[in-house]
Amino acid sequence: MGILDRISKLLGNREQRELTTYLGLKSVAFSEWKSGKSKSYKKYLIEIADFFNVSLDYLVYGKEKSSPTFELNADEHELLQYFKKLSDKSKGIVLGRAEQLAELEAPAVNEPEQVEEPTIQIKHSYYRVSAGTGFELDEGDNWETIEIPDTPDARRADFAITIKGNSMEPIYFDGDIVLVKQQPAVELGEIGIFDIEDNGYIKKYGGDRLISLNAEYDDIILSDYDEERIHCFGKVIGRV
Repeated sequence: MGILDRISKLLGNREQRELTTYLGLKSVAFSEWKSGKSKSYKKYLIEIADFFNVSLDYLVYGKEKSSPTFELNADEHELLQYFKKLSDKSKGIVLGRAEQLAELEAPAVNEPEQVEEPTIQIKHSYYRVSAGTGFELDEGDNWETIEIPDTPDARRADFAITIKGNSMEPIYFDGDIVLVKQQPAVELGEIGIFDIEDNGYIKKYGGDRLISLNAEYDDIILSDYDEERIHCFGKVIGRV
């Protein structure tokens, strides 16, 4: 059982937002932790332990609740007070150093040999796509080569590009790298990469418009733009 599993167990029937509110985070933070999108919970281990009134040993290593170290001792409480006063950057430094010290003091464990995941190289644009961010997908200096996990989608893709913004949530998120099959058009309802007057978009094709999955964003009506400056660069077939 890992740290996130223990946090879920401690939450029980309580709402996740009770924890995220206590930490001063957005309500979706816990879901992002569970999905692997974010590992920011590592910066808040002491505060999470304080929220549940458990020891760091239990939260990190899984000591039983009956353990005499289940509750925070005086030193841990004092450390927490100092920790709360630090900036996010300083918290990260402190946590990183604490992890190093814990690894030095932890008993040696024979870990199974890690199998190296096969990778594949793919062309990746330096520019990101979103609502209103200019980019050019021409051959030349606008591309780099990156290594990604070798998957069937990766082998089908012609290039990869990074998303900026939240207009395609809850399917695609800010910072996601999507895989694109290069083609001049997509079918109705498919998601593609589009260039409208030198602005890059990842959107769902709606025939006469481009559609965001996030209801907070308006549709892009294609007739409002110069037809000769509207281009499709390909169909989104997956993500890294």
